[in-house]
Amino acid sequence: MNLIHTGPEARISTHSQAAERVAWVFYCIAAAGSTIGQIWVGVQTPPWPADLAWWWRAAMVTPFAAVIDLGGVVTSAFADARQRLGETAYGWRALSAGAVTTGVAINIIGHADVPYLAVVFGGLGVFAYSVWLLHSAARRRDALRAAGKLADTAPVYGLAQWRREPAVTRRARTLALASGYPLHESLDIARAQLRDERRRTALAQHVETLIRSRHADPVRAAIAATTLDIDAVAAALTAQSDVAGWARVINADLVPPPLPTADPHDNEPYTAPAVGPAMPPTDVLRRIPTNQTAYDRWRQLWTELATDPDIDLQTFAEQHGISLRQAQWIRSVGPTGLLNSPTPPAVRLAELARSNGHLASPATPAT
Repeated sequence: MNLIHTGPEARISTHSQAAERVAWVFYCIAAAGSTIGQIWVGVQTPPWPADLAWWWRAAMVTPFAAVIDLGGVVTSAFADARQRLGETAYGWRALSAGAVTTGVAINIIGHADVPYLAVVFGGLGVFAYSVWLLHSAARRRDALRAAGKLADTAPVYGLAQWRREPAVTRRARTLALASGYPLHESLDIARAQLRDERRRTALAQHVETLIRSRHADPVRAAIAATTLDIDAVAAALTAQSDVAGWARVINADLVPPPLPTADPHDNEPYTAPAVGPAMPPTDVLRRIPTNQTAYDRWRQLWTELATDPDIDLQTFAEQHGISLRQAQWIRSVGPTGLLNSPTPPAVRLAELARSNGHLASPATPAT
């Protein structure tokens, strides 16, 4: 049953076949031009008898000119066949290069009096041979790849990626060739591997230092550090590390101290500190409820959070039927002291403004 492929591979194969046909056309034209140039030189340069017609001269020179160009191709074909078998084929390749060099030299030297003809016919010979070499090399690689003797090509990462992350790109290319990862996935895996390796190397150095410090005798310390698989110990430490616990401890150290607030019901005047603690962002402050019931609910939740600072916010939010974002707001506002007063901050500010006369009456328009 014949299957008709219409995917990207089929289109690539079609384009490759079209390119090969065009390459053959260019090669044949260039090879014919090089041969014509050699025949031209053969007709004019040798000391032919004066009464010998030019077409007799061309007929006698043509086989030799054709053999020179054809010999370069034939010996190159033999070299290509031996290279497919894994040989270097230096002898065949040297014969091929020698034949082509002879043909190009005949064209250049024979037309030295006319630089245009020397460049055209010599260039055609070089061009024809270059096309043949590149074409045969491409077909050889395709044959080796089809036989499983050649690695697949790696993704093209681009010059900017190589310049920006040379180590990552080199590792990504190796991963793509070894495991078949696509471009972006190979880069992500390479970054993760290099990051883990750097962390594991640094940890291994500290582990070795710790192991050596447990022995006063430097010889025993060296034996212990050499006997143990330091990398394995570092990997086990990484796997057993309590990331969440350290995050909670560090977060507790980063909680700002409470901020004293002014309350209109207090008799003591409020004195602002010289340098106040960091306040929550403005968008979080706007979330503080102005409704007394909702505000009292926030105060109750903050009291529970303050008594157990290590509680997981997600668990806390689920226990009290609130969103995780709202629990984060309460934890951010609570340490500032804005939830200490029984009156919502917005209400307190409004009462302070009225008591200071700022809301007594609209300003008299200027005359």
